[in-house]
Amino acid sequence: MFIEIHTANFSEIIFAGISTLVILGHNLWLVAKDRSEEIKIEVLTSDKFPESDTAVKPERIADFRLFTENDSIEITNYKTEKNSLVASLKKDEKINLVALELHPHPIILEAEKFAGYIASENAEDFVAPQFVKGEPTEPQRESYAKFAKVLVDNNSFDKIVAQKFEIVLQSNPSQVKTGGKLNAKVLFDGKPIEGLRVSVGAENLNGGKYFAHSRTNENGLAELEISGSGLWFARTHFIRPHSDTANFDWESFWASVTFQV
Repeated sequence: MFIEIHTANFSEIIFAGISTLVILGHNLWLVAKDRSEEIKIEVLTSDKFPESDTAVKPERIADFRLFTENDSIEITNYKTEKNSLVASLKKDEKINLVALELHPHPIILEAEKFAGYIASENAEDFVAPQFVKGEPTEPQRESYAKFAKVLVDNNSFDKIVAQKFEIVLQSNPSQVKTGGKLNAKVLFDGKPIEGLRVSVGAENLNGGKYFAHSRTNENGLAELEISGSGLWFARTHFIRPHSDTANFDWESFWASVTFQV
């Protein structure tokens, strides 16, 4: 199970009483919808694209901003609509893309569930061997941070916004043909990162689940398989041992980018 704890001091947690605080980990997406005089940005949390199971709490937002050709502007005016957080942006701002970062958040996972989580992310190369072998151990304390981007203008496909964990497309998705490939680079602290699985999917394809996977090479590059037109996403995940060993065992990072093909 995924157990979300609203405290940073894990020494205060009594493990026997945490079974009632159960949630599921979800991807974070941004979706842009073109209206007559505005661009509607929806913040979605789900594993079925582009749906949302729950709205992001405003206090979780670390940075939310739009990017133009030469500037970036913080987005502060947003509201909850059903299961989504929504911001309405003026078209005359000539937006290239929108990016969101959530504050790191603590979680505790039972050992077997942690091992299953690692297997589901194909992240075995980044954790201790016992979780790959399925050997039992203590519950694992993790801090996770999430980052998301959406291209409003596909011509801004290669714009780097300096998120800690970021997917940057290497070619314009508007020019990808059905059955073609779209290259993407994954950056961590501004540097390419190797060995991460990058997954792609699309609206009305495979039930909103992942459609295909690839893995980054030594230059942080991955080839994304695109099977048709529509609203698509790419997402990836990275986990490593946490430097704050008194309070955490692991820190993980999630990143996504959405775009029209």
